[in-house]
Amino acid sequence: MHIGKFLSVMVICFLAGNFVPGQSAAMAQEPPMSVSDVIIEDPDVIPMYTGGSGEMHRFIANTLRYPSDAVEREAQGLVVYTFVVEKDGTLSNFKMIHNADSLLNEEALRILKQMPPWRPARFKGEIVRSESYVPMYFKLNKNARASTTATRPSSSATARAYAKTDMEIVENSDIYTIVDKMPEYSNGTTTLGQFISHNIRYPQEARQEGIEGRILCSFIVTADGAITNIEVVDGLHPRLDDEAVRVLGLMPRWIPGENGGEKVNVKCLLPIDFTIDEDPIPPLTSND
Repeated sequence: MHIGKFLSVMVICFLAGNFVPGQSAAMAQEPPMSVSDVIIEDPDVIPMYTGGSGEMHRFIANTLRYPSDAVEREAQGLVVYTFVVEKDGTLSNFKMIHNADSLLNEEALRILKQMPPWRPARFKGEIVRSESYVPMYFKLNKNARASTTATRPSSSATARAYAKTDMEIVENSDIYTIVDKMPEYSNGTTTLGQFISHNIRYPQEARQEGIEGRILCSFIVTADGAITNIEVVDGLHPRLDDEAVRVLGLMPRWIPGENGGEKVNVKCLLPIDFTIDEDPIPPLTSND
C-alpha cells in the first residue's frame, strides 16, 4: 500500500540517543529492578518499544484517529513528545518539545498514552527509569507541499551550503516518513556515532558560555542514498545548530529506504547531543 496517499500519522525514521557509539541490547537474563527512582540520562541499554520500531509504526497507524477539524483546516506537521519509560515499561511524564496544530498535539499524546509497556532501560545490570521520545509527522496526502513543521534556517552561508536544500525533491517527489525498510547509515549506527563524534567542532562561543544540550535535526535520504534538505527541528544555539547541520552535511551516502520493493525518498530525524567535558573556557577580557 502506498501510505502517502492516505490520511496518516507517521513516525519519522529516527535514531534515539546521542552521537556516542550505540548500546548493545543483548541481555543474558532479566536483570533486577533498581531501588533508585533516578532517571538515568545515558543508560547502558536504551528503552525500546516492545517488538521494535516496526511494531511501533503499526501500533500508531492502527490507533490513529486524524481529527476531522484538523482535516478540514488541512492541519499537518511534526509533533514530538519526550517521556519517561518507567521500570515496569509504562510511559509517564509526557513533555512536548515540538508542536503542530493543537488537535494534532492532543492526538499524538493520546496515542502515546495508549501504548503498551516498553522494554525499560538497563544501567549497571539493573532495570532503571530513563527518558525517550517519539516524533510523529501528521500528513494529509502525498501532494501536500506546505508543512506546519517549524524549522530554523541555517544562520550562516557555510551552514546553508552544508544543508544541501533541494526544493525539486520537496516540491516534485514523494517523500515518505515510514517505509517497509528504513534508511540505514552505510556502516551501522555505531559507526555513525563515531563519524559524528570525530567531525564535531564545538563552537568556541558556545563552549565559552557553557552551552550544551540536544539538537534535533531532520534530513531526507534520497532514493540513491544522498543526504539532502538538512534542517534544525528543535535548536539550542545558533552556532551549535549550524555545527549540527555542517556535520550532517558531511555524511556519506546512506543505504536508501525501500517501500514495496522500490528505493524511495525518506525523511529522517537525528538528535545530536553537545556535551562539554571540561569547565567552560573563560571569555577574553581587556586585561588578558
